[in-house]
Amino acid sequence: MINSWRRSAAAAAVLSLGVLATGTAQAQTCNPGINAAFVAHATQYTALSNALVPQLTGLNASLAAVVDQASYEALLNQARALATAIGSTGRVVVTLPDGTTVVDTARPDDPTDETPGAAANSFQHFRDKKVNENHNSRIAIFDAQEWPCGVGLEAKLSTSTGQRELGLAVRLGVHLDSTGTVRASLRE
Repeated sequence: MINSWRRSAAAAAVLSLGVLATGTAQAQTCNPGINAAFVAHATQYTALSNALVPQLTGLNASLAAVVDQASYEALLNQARALATAIGSTGRVVVTLPDGTTVVDTARPDDPTDETPGAAANSFQHFRDKKVNENHNSRIAIFDAQEWPCGVGLEAKLSTSTGQRELGLAVRLGVHLDSTGTVRASLRE
């Protein structure tokens, strides 16, 4: 009974991310399956939430400021710091609202564009849409953009790392007028 109550309380805390991320106090709706998905991996999703939520404002500001390699590196450094805070298997993906990948900490850095055909992190790779493939088909990212609460969860096999990952995505900005999405994940 107590464990069930704790899981429900933790689920409510994660679901309140939508309110925190958007700054609104109105009731929000999430994907109907989000509670069950959260309960199945409550410890991991809570850890992801605890690492991600305090960084949302800074990540949003850095994403909005990306105009060149220097401003891109500021966002990349924040994402790398967040991935490290998550743990040894932490990963952070930042996307635009259309799913274009801006930063993926699972990819190498290429600030001088030495490998233009490879998937890597740099302003030029971002402009060429070559940091990683479009992530709008990823359930967590799609749900964070699609549902008013601005939160998505996902347990899946990553095509980038080849390993099973649990991800928590949070929309940056308001529903239907966001600046993007941040997905924090860790390998199981």
